Amino acid sequence: MARSNRKKDCEVTEGARPSIVPAGTPDWITAELIEQTIRVWQPYYPAMLTPEEVVTMIQAVGRLYQALSSGSSP
Repeated sequence: MARSNRKKDCEVTEGARPSIVPAGTPDWITAELIEQTIRVWQPYYPAMLTPEEVVTMIQAVGRLYQALSSGSSP
């Protein structure tokens, strides 16, 4: 489920910190989760990770967890 109140990337209200949450990101993926994921994984990547790449990583891990926790065999 995507947040309908998320604006296009880089839209900033005056004096506010820009959001690193890409448009269309599911509600359960927060800016804090994205920032923490970047802190953990960036040392292992030669290029800078983008928020979009990190959201893809987080969603893949979410799908993996869902598959493993379902208890059904492949």
